[in-house]
Amino acid sequence: MNQPNDTAPDLAEWVDDGRDFIRRVLVALDKPADLMQTHPGVAVRVVDEVLAEPAADPAPSPEDEWSANFRLIMWFAAEFLITVYGARWEWTVDASSPLGGRWVVTGLPHPLGQETLPVDVPWLANAAAVSGNLSVVNVINQAIQLSMMRVFR
Repeated sequence: MNQPNDTAPDLAEWVDDGRDFIRRVLVALDKPADLMQTHPGVAVRVVDEVLAEPAADPAPSPEDEWSANFRLIMWFAAEFLITVYGARWEWTVDASSPLGGRWVVTGLPHPLGQETLPVDVPWLANAAAVSGNLSVVNVINQAIQLSMMRVFR
């Protein structure tokens, strides 16, 4: 694993904040706070249903809407991959990032035991939020597909 530089967020704190966010969202939707751990598929389906509904409130600013959608999609997709497949967050060096790298989800299993690629779930969530294709399931499917892009050795 590459080591993050001093300006990178602390992984444990960042992941804890993300998991707290997931619990708060689920409680706000009248679901059990631990639904992502006990029934991750149900949690993802609930959030996808919310994302598919037109907003009942007056239209938020485009930036607020993007930010809310990005956070929902990123955290629920990443946590699903971690909970269901045993994946994990890992730092990867990226000179194009202001932080010198980025957090990616890695360790997804391959059906034939091959090594898989790390996936930039935050980037996939950003693309979904920007495009308006608001689906956690689609991001999960993309992440799994991208992780399998490994040539047999």
